[in-house]
Amino acid sequence: MARPYSLDLRERILKNCDDGIPIEDIVQQFTVSRSTLYSHIKQRRETGNVAPKEYKRGRKNKLAPYEQEVRKVIAEHPDATLVDICEKLSPHVSVSTATVCDFLRYLKITRKKRLL
Repeated sequence: MARPYSLDLRERILKNCDDGIPIEDIVQQFTVSRSTLYSHIKQRRETGNVAPKEYKRGRKNKLAPYEQEVRKVIAEHPDATLVDICEKLSPHVSVSTATVCDFLRYLKITRKKRLL
């Protein structure tokens, strides 16, 4: 993913825009697209801030809000299969076995049976 434009550049672009310089001249001078210019104007109008937005990588985990329920199911049924865990979570959320497996890996909960 490309890096965002610096705060300094954004402020200079918007200052020129506020000074009444035509859009085409600003676009050519700073080598930015019209859509970039308009998005900076919109961001300033809506938030009052022109700083780059924070980028959050990846998708949110669907089971994150249900972490306590997942831990409870695992504690009560340590030998449950992924399908069983999905069924026990069904009153809370509908998920696939792959989602449950990924979430257990994220929580560092191993399901390997150990001989004592």
